[in-house]
Amino acid sequence: MKRFVSILIALLLAVLPALAQEEQFSAFDHVILHTVNGKYVVYEFPDITLYLPSEWEDAITVEQKENGIAFYQTASLEKWAEKGFPNGGFLFELCASEDDDFRDLPTYKDLGFCDHVGLFFYLVVPSDYPAYMEDEAIRAEYDEMSGRIDEVAEMARFAPSLHFYTDDIVETDAGMS
Repeated sequence: MKRFVSILIALLLAVLPALAQEEQFSAFDHVILHTVNGKYVVYEFPDITLYLPSEWEDAITVEQKENGIAFYQTASLEKWAEKGFPNGGFLFELCASEDDDFRDLPTYKDLGFCDHVGLFFYLVVPSDYPAYMEDEAIRAEYDEMSGRIDEVAEMARFAPSLHFYTDDIVETDAGMS
């Protein structure tokens, strides 16, 4: 009987913490990736959509992080990884927060507050220069990409009323037309 009670207590100690944990909400759990008229690579999350220049399609690596989604220039990321540095080529991380404490960060771009879900969205941008500098072509590509982060920030759209207009596309919450 003593052994049964010990096993029961051990089992309860193992299971109860897992049951007590609340499921963590992530604004980035699901993503739809598509291109629009060859102009944009579109990352469509449940509550926000990012439009990246189409030239980035084969030049970026995207990773899920604890608080968001990080975007890297693939060439720099790979070259720095060969030297033991795992975050080379960092362009930005799309993040969400229930409060505006992110404004204390040294480098960020505020995308705004999404009333639909009650979250602030922002981009964390590098405070250093993470391009791989030993290869001029890789460095030039990084410079071009990092120079367009403001454009990515300006084009970000919140759900459920995604309205973004260009010369030949109109996006609404019902889809592309």
